[in-house]
Amino acid sequence: MTESMAPYFDNNNLFDTAGCLTQRGLEALRDDRLDDLGRLEAAEHLTFCDRCLARYTALLETIQLSAPMRDLIPQVQALMRLRTFRVMTNRYVSVAAAIVLALALWRFGLFGATPAAAPQEMREARPKASISQLLEGALDGASEGLQNVLGSIQDTALSGWAQLSDNNRQNHGQEAATGE
Repeated sequence: MTESMAPYFDNNNLFDTAGCLTQRGLEALRDDRLDDLGRLEAAEHLTFCDRCLARYTALLETIQLSAPMRDLIPQVQALMRLRTFRVMTNRYVSVAAAIVLALALWRFGLFGATPAAAPQEMREARPKASISQLLEGALDGASEGLQNVLGSIQDTALSGWAQLSDNNRQNHGQEAATGE
């Protein structure tokens, strides 16, 4: 059996008599043929021996790395736009919910703006409303306001999706034109 077919490199041949890594030891480190102890010893030696580190770096530079199969920049940019859109949408929804809650609390008099605070003449001239009528009016107003807010959020979402699809069409058109 040849040494290249052996699963692990013999740690006894990792260092030469001067205490530096052998060429075959460096190649075994590069090819990941060292066991855990051998990798630990080689890594420790490379941390303080500049000569062996230079030799190992030169050995690694001879490796031909393949280029990526396709360009990832358009997909990363689309993902970033989508995440930005989600963050902004979440912010608008939170703000809209806070506004609706504040208006509901204000309407029911928790902030001091109640019909009881009106002058006596205005209270007497106004017909008495039941709790169910007040609640119905508040819920109708809140529902209408929420529909308006959600409609604007939906318009924003559709606009964002349209921009993403336009960019994807442009990117696919460029790939088709270049033959990728």
